[in-house]
Amino acid sequence: MIEIRCDEKWENLINKSEFKKILTIFLKYLYAGERGISLYITNDAVIQKLNKEFRGKDCPTDILSWAYDEDDPGMFEAQMSEDELENSESAGVFGELVLSGERVSQQATENGWDFETELIRLLAHGCAHLAGWNHEQSSEEASEMLEMETELLKKVGLTNIY
Repeated sequence: MIEIRCDEKWENLINKSEFKKILTIFLKYLYAGERGISLYITNDAVIQKLNKEFRGKDCPTDILSWAYDEDDPGMFEAQMSEDELENSESAGVFGELVLSGERVSQQATENGWDFETELIRLLAHGCAHLAGWNHEQSSEEASEMLEMETELLKKVGLTNIY
C-alpha cells in the first residue's frame, strides 16, 4: 500500500495516482516482496522541526526518510492514538518519506526543470535511503547510491538528470 498525503498548498501540484505508480516501480525494483510506503509533502517549518528532532539538525531539508519493520511502527504511527492507527491507511507501511514542497520548488528552479521532475528525483533518493543506501557514509557509497538513483529514474523514463 502506498499512501500519499500533502499539505493543501501542494495538493494541486501532486498527481497522486501517478506518484503511486512511480513509487510502486521504485519499490518493485528495490525489493523482492511487496512493500508499502507513506509519503507526506509539507513545508519547510514542519520538515525543519522533524530534522531537528530526529537528526539534530536545526534547518529545513528537502527529504527525510525512515525505514522500519513490523516491530517498529514508525515515527508518525507511534504518535497516533489507537483509534487513529486502526483507521490509518498507513498501517503496514515499511517506511516514511517526508518532503518539503518549498525545497522541491526551489531546487526544481535551480536545476532548470519542473516541480514534478524534482519530486521524482527526490523520491528516488528517498527510496534508495529506505533500501539502506547512505551517501553520508563514504564517497564510495555516495557514488553507488547515485548509480541506484539513476537506475530508478530510468525506470520511470527520466534520463540525463545527473
